[in-house]
Amino acid sequence: MEKTIAVFIPIAFFICVTLCVYFVSRFRYEAITKLGGPIPRSPAVKQSWKRIGTVVIGFAFGTLITGFLFEWNYVGINTDWTGFFIVGVISLCVGISLFIADKFDDKDKTIDG
Repeated sequence: MEKTIAVFIPIAFFICVTLCVYFVSRFRYEAITKLGGPIPRSPAVKQSWKRIGTVVIGFAFGTLITGFLFEWNYVGINTDWTGFFIVGVISLCVGISLFIADKFDDKDKTIDG
């Protein structure tokens, strides 16, 4: 039974990907024929990687703090609250990093009079 399921999973995945490609190309073809030309694209917006990097650093810092606390035995390993503590510390560090990332100003912003 497990061997047949193991065979059907890649086949089902291939069918899903094939159908997705088919329907996306079909939608594009119908949009081009209805509009009478290619689909207009909006101009690309530059994204500041400083904010994303700050959040990633906050996540890494929270993971590092929980690792040190476990290594130094400040947190019991076999307690019921261990998972909540890990998620809480990482969430706190990510929240602080989101607050710090919100304070970053981009130099590319222009002020309209």
